[in-house]
Amino acid sequence: MIKAGERLDSESGTPITVGDVLGAGGQGEVREGRTPDGRVVAIKWYLPPFQTDELRRNITYLVNEHAPSAKFLWPEDIVFKDGEFGYVMPLRPPDYVGLTRVLGRKVPMRFRQLVQAAGHTVSAFKALQAKGLFYCDISDGNLFVEPRTGDILICDNDNVGSSRTAPRVLGTPRFMAPEIVRNEKKPSALTDSFSMAVLLFLLLMNDHPLQGEAESRIHVFDAAAMRRIYGTQPVFIFDPHDASNRPIPGVHVNARIFWDLYPQAVRDIFTKVFTAGLADPARRPTFGEWEAAISATLDAIFACPHCKRENFYCATRRAATCWGCRKPMQVPMKLVIDGRRTVVLDRDTKLYAHHVNRRGDVVLTDPPLAEVAKHPEQDRYGLKNLSTLPWFVTPPGSQVATPVAPGRSVALVPGSQIEFNAVSAVIEQ
Repeated sequence: MIKAGERLDSESGTPITVGDVLGAGGQGEVREGRTPDGRVVAIKWYLPPFQTDELRRNITYLVNEHAPSAKFLWPEDIVFKDGEFGYVMPLRPPDYVGLTRVLGRKVPMRFRQLVQAAGHTVSAFKALQAKGLFYCDISDGNLFVEPRTGDILICDNDNVGSSRTAPRVLGTPRFMAPEIVRNEKKPSALTDSFSMAVLLFLLLMNDHPLQGEAESRIHVFDAAAMRRIYGTQPVFIFDPHDASNRPIPGVHVNARIFWDLYPQAVRDIFTKVFTAGLADPARRPTFGEWEAAISATLDAIFACPHCKRENFYCATRRAATCWGCRKPMQVPMKLVIDGRRTVVLDRDTKLYAHHVNRRGDVVLTDPPLAEVAKHPEQDRYGLKNLSTLPWFVTPPGSQVATPVAPGRSVALVPGSQIEFNAVSAVIEQ
């Protein structure tokens, strides 16, 4: 193994100086490294059993492919010493924490940031598959989140495979697609889509989609039991036609609470992937379906005026009861876009290209074009134009449209109509 202070050669010709150990696992260890120009990086160095020509070829292939997006801590260079090798990747910033810490309630996150993290995760794996690659080993151990923003980073990308390379791993138990558990298929884009869905369910519901009453009845959770629950007889805990694996009160507490809180779009897409998509991989949701569901969920979030816990707007009721403090609350004003989409105008609301144009697809990585912003002097809020084009607003009872220049805001007045170039919207109470 390598030691602090040693100097490693690299395929690119840039020498890397080895620093302290950052972590260790079954394949090897990760150390800090430094380039001659002072850039701090991470070095993954493999234990002798993993020092194979096949692995080195795979890492070299990934280095040459380059990262699908900035969300991946991607191999950037091969380093070597005395016939052994490792690779260089970006160093994870300290404000990103492992998802397992969030799921263990050691790091709190609000609904908006959890949903944003889900959106970033979908966008990242969409970018990966657009390059003809698949991750093979999606799990809660490979995702890091920035709790304040919902941003994400994905690590352990040396397991990424493609049609040109044989998969090095089959996946992580509890996350593998049923067809892999049954030894019928190898990792692929379709199996990745299932593993991603399990990860998203854990992220949003803080429970596993296949672990309910059926799993709790098992006293010895051995390989045969795991094969049954996750492979041969998997049943979604909220399957609308099969109640044999429902979450148990007092055991699967998170799933029972959060499932009913989230909007129908979230419940529908999870139901699709964990019912039809269990038996038929081709019926698993597309990335576009995930992006649409996540965007609709972000549109529905608003904070309770009493306890500040976040809730989700439901169109079937004008008022609601906070799930946290149980007090009645009035839903904030809403923006109804082209009569087809409702966005709650809460203090953290942002609008994107898919809100204000007629483009059908949702791109969660687009920059915001509008945001709810507080008046600099008064205790009121407006919708601020972050785009490069003017809007036109017509106040209630008026026939005259006033331009709203980029950088300016329109007051949140019920009945006001806003023209966003391609679409029109009305502010409603």
